[in-house]
Amino acid sequence: MKYFEAFGGNGYHSAFLTTYALSAQAFEDIPFPRLRGAGCRNITILADRGMTNASFSDFGPPRFAGTLYHVVKTSMPGAFHPKITLLVGEKKGRLLVGSANLTALGLGGNRELVADVPFTEEAPELVSLFGQAISYIQRHVPEGDPWFDTALKRALRHAPWLQNAIAETEDAGEGQPLFLCDQSEQTILDQIIAAVGDDPIHKLTILSPFWDERLEGLKQLRDAFGTPPTNILLQPPAGLFPVESLERFQDTQIFDVDASGSSRFSHAKLFIAHGAVWDHVISGSMNCSLPALLGQTTASGNAEAGIYKRVPRNTALAELKLEKHEDAPVCLADLPKREEREAQKTETEAVFDPGNFELREGCLFWDALTNGDSVPVEVQLFDRGEEHLLDVLEVDKDLTSQSWNIHLDSGRPRIARVLGEGGQLSAPASIVDLAVLSSSTLPAMRGRKRTIVDGLEELDHEDLMILEALNELETLDVPTQTENGAINSRTQNASSASEPQIVHQTLPYEAFVAARNRSQSDGATPLFLRTYGETPASLINGCLNRLVGLVSEDLSKDEEHALDQEGATDFRTTEPADGPEDDESANDTIEREAKLARRARVASTSKKYIQAISAFEQRTRNLSDAHITTAELVRLRVLLQVVLAGAMPIEGAPKPHQILPVSGKDGNDWPRLLGRLLQQHFGTIHALRKLQVEADESEHSRVLDYLATAQFASRAALEGALSDTGPMALRKPLAMLAKDLGSQIEGVIGSNQNDQNYLEALHKKLEDRFASALGLAGS
Repeated sequence: MKYFEAFGGNGYHSAFLTTYALSAQAFEDIPFPRLRGAGCRNITILADRGMTNASFSDFGPPRFAGTLYHVVKTSMPGAFHPKITLLVGEKKGRLLVGSANLTALGLGGNRELVADVPFTEEAPELVSLFGQAISYIQRHVPEGDPWFDTALKRALRHAPWLQNAIAETEDAGEGQPLFLCDQSEQTILDQIIAAVGDDPIHKLTILSPFWDERLEGLKQLRDAFGTPPTNILLQPPAGLFPVESLERFQDTQIFDVDASGSSRFSHAKLFIAHGAVWDHVISGSMNCSLPALLGQTTASGNAEAGIYKRVPRNTALAELKLEKHEDAPVCLADLPKREEREAQKTETEAVFDPGNFELREGCLFWDALTNGDSVPVEVQLFDRGEEHLLDVLEVDKDLTSQSWNIHLDSGRPRIARVLGEGGQLSAPASIVDLAVLSSSTLPAMRGRKRTIVDGLEELDHEDLMILEALNELETLDVPTQTENGAINSRTQNASSASEPQIVHQTLPYEAFVAARNRSQSDGATPLFLRTYGETPASLINGCLNRLVGLVSEDLSKDEEHALDQEGATDFRTTEPADGPEDDESANDTIEREAKLARRARVASTSKKYIQAISAFEQRTRNLSDAHITTAELVRLRVLLQVVLAGAMPIEGAPKPHQILPVSGKDGNDWPRLLGRLLQQHFGTIHALRKLQVEADESEHSRVLDYLATAQFASRAALEGALSDTGPMALRKPLAMLAKDLGSQIEGVIGSNQNDQNYLEALHKKLEDRFASALGLAGS
């Protein structure tokens, strides 16, 4: 089959891919739409940093990296060379390990060799390979990457079998395939030798397009098995084999792997050790070269991955359709000499590395990494495809990590380039836009959860349905997960998947803020997991942010629309249906009945408000001696915004959904209801002192959302009480509550300018949404 056909399978929600060469255009044209179309939305690619920069520089940046999928650039002394595709579904998986890069040639042009390993609940024996593969990928993610941990956490949350696979340290068993990869304590060659065991090898067959110039990789491999006769399969027209170095080897023959003369490049890598009992088959990304086979033990070692499998003796060649290769011997004299090979080589110009960019909550963060001899002087921001220049940012050349507050009114930046002091322009870099990525990569929801989320997306104002949705989502949520989806995904920089993982425990909020501010003051990226999950609290908080306009409603939809342009125009015409004619003969009885029905509906809804707040007070009392999570902060924020949305204006006519009076004898006046809610967290239990959070940047964002909403609600309640028709008895307690609230916010925010900016931005959004509707002063 063509490699790209593997990406169209149904039933997968996550994909983790590694590649040496990455063509953004080829990926976004071929596998990416297939993955998204089949429901696989949580997609992450690890690619060699140098090759990725060169590709983006030559052919342009990807259009959807950073918003619909994530690209991680990583480095090795030699090359980051593995080619892995790991597809993850709720109850199944597919692991592809081979020679194919994520390029047009790798996906459908070259002759490639890819091992295909399935997992199902009915055939679970190879599950350990999946655990080893994801742990290997994880090990090569640079520390501080803003998204990989979230992507992995989402995959594990929706595929418990993969979480169990990571914990599985034993191989599948005798005779089962093995996952081979670079390790600090054991080379790939060592792993091959161990897998072959004591089966005596009488012959080697090697297919490799690339070799080291002295054929040291070939020598090491042959020596390991007692220098048996060796068949080398080449594609002579490629002219890549160092024929001069073959003179020192005995019992070696060369054959044409493609005697048909096809123009397709043979990029496959294959080793077969023919034993007395088994044929030992090794395939993957490894060429027969020293950097590939010895990896980290050499100064320029590669990262590589492959699969070992044993099959009955004398069957491997036939199974791979290579049994007739000896019919096409190659004369050494016909192979290009060193001078000819050197003439074919092209020097690759070094590309100015732009570093990594991350857009989070209106702030652009830049980790410059290393830019060689180039001294950066400015950062240029573009929209998708570099079609328009959006902004130019001045760089402090003495800092390796910097941040800027970005005005997003003119558009969200998608691409960044760095300008050097000498006028050199860096390769383009995709900006990781966490607000968009967090939504666009959510696994497709089904059943009742999907119905609830769809209902939230259709709301145009806050009502008690949001609270009901939070309660039901919490009931539907996987009971084994923590509120924040706390699957600990970041391992140490270990060389083995069996080494222990770092466990991120919850910690008091004050300790979190202190550690975060200390890291930022040192100029370092906080060592936090920045996760944006689909937990009930995250989904509800996102809904509230959408309603107040903090996060645009169409961020993800814009990306989806750009990807899925309609292929045809709909020429159908529709005429508006005639509405019912006014019935001027409606009598007074109907009008009275309508008024009575509305009055009853208002009374019933007011009662529901009071019941919800009373239930919240009881819930808070029950938690008075316990730690709380940010889910409780979201619950209070829901109730505050619901009351603000349902509040009648201090002056003027109310809208139909504004039913809570400024003052009333039934206890349903909105200044009183807001005061009761705020009193629970800022007067009774001091929620921030009891708050336990994970080392997670999104946790902090939820706290800021909560504080801004509480601060605005406190101001609104006090202004309502001070109005001519407001409840006078509440004026003093609401004033004291507002003062206490302000002190707590000041203690949390302190001098952190980014937090102050974010709090002010959200407060402005709340002003825009509620101040005029409530008739507040200055609106």
